[in-house]
Amino acid sequence: MSKSSITVRIVGAEEDKGLVRFDDFTIFCRSLGRCLRRVDDVARAEGARLRYRIKQMEASSAALELEPLAPADGPDNRRVVIDLFHETIERIQAGKSVDARFTFDDLVAFRDLATPLQRHSRELWINGEKLTAKYVAQLELILGSAIPSKGQLSGRLERLNVHDRYEFVLFPAAGPRVVCIFDEAMFEEVRNAIKRMVTVSGTLYFQPDRPLPDRVRVDKMEIHPPDDELPKLRDLRATSPNCTGKLTAVDFVRALRDE
Repeated sequence: MSKSSITVRIVGAEEDKGLVRFDDFTIFCRSLGRCLRRVDDVARAEGARLRYRIKQMEASSAALELEPLAPADGPDNRRVVIDLFHETIERIQAGKSVDARFTFDDLVAFRDLATPLQRHSRELWINGEKLTAKYVAQLELILGSAIPSKGQLSGRLERLNVHDRYEFVLFPAAGPRVVCIFDEAMFEEVRNAIKRMVTVSGTLYFQPDRPLPDRVRVDKMEIHPPDDELPKLRDLRATSPNCTGKLTAVDFVRALRDE
């Protein structure tokens, strides 16, 4: 059943009489915000990211309800984003496969939601689903199955992020987006390549049964010229007038085909 909001409840440790420690709560809120942004990027086809407000909040075992704000303009993606978030939590907890559009780092964000359970909290509920050790184990299994391979990948460079790490998103001609991580020394080169076609070289990480990687550790990058700067066929006319020697064009092509 489709939901219109996100409900969360965290129960503190017995030694704290069920009260939630402040650092556990703040860490969870940051993780939830990061996870929702990544789900938003996967779910929406266009428009701006959703923003949220606290609809309800309770103390003791910390509980809150978040509702997405209606966008001021553009498409309303609230339902599709919230539904994908709910569905993914349920599928991970049940040990099922998740949406193939999620990248390695997207799944890391889902794993980080369970951080309070690894600190001082004993229970964590999201939308009525209790997250358990099985939830974390399932994500560790998925993340641990990534297969590294040296190689190259081409696509359009977009969504540069230098907030908490250096990364950008590459959009290949076919297939889902690919998150690319790079060193700070490449920042200027990457910035100059925004919205350009590039080929990155480095370590590609593949999930089993997926033809394209979902993550690349970039060692170097080649920026391709825009289409309007590439030479046309007419530009090649008469560039090598003697390339066929004494043969006519017809005889030259016939010689190439002769086994």
